[in-house]
Amino acid sequence: MLTRIEIDGFKTFEKFALNLRPLTAIVGPNASGKSNLFDALRFLSLLAQHDIRTAMQDLRGEPEELFRQTPTGNAECMSFAVEVLLGRKGTDAFGTSYDVPAMRLRYELKLALAKGTAGNPRGVYVREEYCAPIARKDDRAAYLRDYEVSYNSRVSPFIQLSESRDAILIRQDGRQKHGRPVKLSLKEASRTALSTITTAEFPHLYALREIFSSMRFLEVNPRAARSASDRFESRIMKPDASNMSAVLARLKEETATETRPNGVLSDIAADLSSLIPSVCGIEVRDDPDQRQFSFSIRFAGPLAFSSRVISDGTLRLLALLTVLNDPERQGTLCFEEPENGVHEGRVPMLVEFLRNAAQISRDPSIPSFQVLLNTHSPKVMSALKDVEIVVADSVVAVEPQTHIRWTKTRMRTGIASSADMFDPETSLSRFEIEKLLQHPIDAA
Repeated sequence: MLTRIEIDGFKTFEKFALNLRPLTAIVGPNASGKSNLFDALRFLSLLAQHDIRTAMQDLRGEPEELFRQTPTGNAECMSFAVEVLLGRKGTDAFGTSYDVPAMRLRYELKLALAKGTAGNPRGVYVREEYCAPIARKDDRAAYLRDYEVSYNSRVSPFIQLSESRDAILIRQDGRQKHGRPVKLSLKEASRTALSTITTAEFPHLYALREIFSSMRFLEVNPRAARSASDRFESRIMKPDASNMSAVLARLKEETATETRPNGVLSDIAADLSSLIPSVCGIEVRDDPDQRQFSFSIRFAGPLAFSSRVISDGTLRLLALLTVLNDPERQGTLCFEEPENGVHEGRVPMLVEFLRNAAQISRDPSIPSFQVLLNTHSPKVMSALKDVEIVVADSVVAVEPQTHIRWTKTRMRTGIASSADMFDPETSLSRFEIEKLLQHPIDAA
């Protein structure tokens, strides 16, 4: 689970820092930087799995356009820092189990834009990378004090620069691993050191890579979600929900019992019925001739409607509830505008579903699950608790010497009543949020 993110030099972010909770809702008007935060998280997720070029191809804009615009042109560096909560135990892709003594880690990454002799961009490379445990006394996530979190800050960093600063050192920390650190050259390094970790020989780094790799960005494409799924399709929900039939089939197969033949599909249908009262059930079909799965929804009355004719809003909610009810859910789910397709009167119930799913597990064998939302809906905001709200807006910064102006993203937490004294750069009131949603501003 992510507990903090810091960004500088990426898109509209300048010296940006934000603390995160199991459920965090980014509230703000359009063009306030909400989607840019999801882009930054998506970029970090891709960088943990692929080389930099591949990671950048999956983002909006050309590589050089991802660097923040400054009064004198594009920034030449971007940096990220993330603080995470790891699970106590895990299993790698080869079935090897591992333990994580230090559950709190901080990971830092700096990328640089390299230019050719003519001044044109020729690539983006890793300049710095670092990862080390967080000491209990330095832990900013106060809400973690209610959980059994193990700390081990006495060990050396798991990733750090060499003394000559021309290489990255990766320390092996698995069972009976006390050899020399792995050394990776920083000469035009085209991928992160974290992306090279593939086994439990590096348990802390493997668990960290899993945190990034397991981020999910649900952006349902109704046309894709309606389609049938091949039997060999992935059983983990894809961002566009194009494999929803396969996911529903897997959930039924894994959770069905004699008394509950539909397994967890009954729970999904019940939740969907709470939001769309006419829904009565979900049916999954396995067509042996076509070798594919499909699904339908039963509404009030004897008829069931196939996925081909279900409304876009219903499909969007079904995909979200399928993810929330998956017993194997883990990592971080990023979801934009949860209010789409939901009647205003049902929004508080949807928020409660999200809140109940977003939990820190007290059982070391069960992964924690985090939900990050983007919304500009006052109705969603009114259903949220104060600690769950982060407000995004765009502000204009002015360079003191030249008076050149530029725009950057600001996000604030710490809601207080309008009568309280607070710093307007870091805190805000509900009245201010409501005013911002009704009359968005571009400067402050």
